[in-house]
Amino acid sequence: MATVKQSTNNIPIKLQRDSSFLDAFMTDEELKRRLSDTEDGWTERKPPNVDSDLVRKTLVAVANSVPEGEEAILFIGVADDGTPIGVDDPDHMQKKVKRWADWCYPPIRHTSRAIESNGKRILAVIVQPDHNRPHFAGPAYVRVGSESPKANEVLFDELIASRMSKARPLLDAMRKGESVSVMVWHFGNFNVLDCTVIEVTPHLAVFQPLSGNPISGDYEQILLGKAGDGKQLRVEIRHL
Repeated sequence: MATVKQSTNNIPIKLQRDSSFLDAFMTDEELKRRLSDTEDGWTERKPPNVDSDLVRKTLVAVANSVPEGEEAILFIGVADDGTPIGVDDPDHMQKKVKRWADWCYPPIRHTSRAIESNGKRILAVIVQPDHNRPHFAGPAYVRVGSESPKANEVLFDELIASRMSKARPLLDAMRKGESVSVMVWHFGNFNVLDCTVIEVTPHLAVFQPLSGNPISGDYEQILLGKAGDGKQLRVEIRHL
């Protein structure tokens, strides 16, 4: 469904969006800052004549990789160095991007929005974290730095696992290198250990304490919550 929004410079902007996708719109200033930040790993720039295969590959890569709390942006009508080139017909390009995103499986939910930079009209395609991943447009792609390589077997397992509610926060902690508080129950007794998450598969998770052997548990044994500080992830593993 398309809606119309007034930008900060009072130019009407048409927004192309999936009606089931509740998004938080970025301001023009935030988008322009991302446009000029060439070190931002979640920002991609493509010229106005970009082909459909490259757009699908980029959308799949960022949709499969962008973490919770982040937004990936594909700018169309921009050189690699951030120089605005412009898009002649942003509305037509919005419709093409929507069609290309819908060709992916599952379809990639996004918003697309026209902004103006140095007198040029540029299309910003915003992709937020999606629990329907992995997405496919041929091979599965992921985002590594500024590249979009094919997912290897380990990454593919992580993508499959990310569709499970218990696996998502564990994957997030592993990717950020955050420690988790692991409480291991066995015959009515328990131990609490600070651990790092070293593996998350579609079936189980593996944790490494500061000393000793790794601890594993399948998702039927795992309960998730927050530790006493309200911030650290707490993992209870109940061995029957």
